[in-house]
Amino acid sequence: MTGLSSNELRLVEEYLWVLDFVSRCALGVDRADWFYLYDKASELQRAAGHLAEVAHQAYQASTQGQGPRPEAVRAAVAWQGRHYRAARLLHPHQPGGRR
Repeated sequence: MTGLSSNELRLVEEYLWVLDFVSRCALGVDRADWFYLYDKASELQRAAGHLAEVAHQAYQASTQGQGPRPEAVRAAVAWQGRHYRAARLLHPHQPGGRR
């Protein structure tokens, strides 16, 4: 994820945590492992709260013309998220082009 500003990097990282826990929740449902689902849903809730804080900062920066670069964030999410089921579905990685 080179070339990202510190704010872009933080946004990508927090969003990937959310996608990771969404993926884990899906695994819990697939396996009918309700304790695992409960545990990961709790972690998802915390991760979503952190993402909300970072997204608010990104919004504030964007109102001043200094927001994250959408293409850079999307590309980083697609590349780094390729390991997570939810990310692959929502942000498929296509080298050299957009989806």
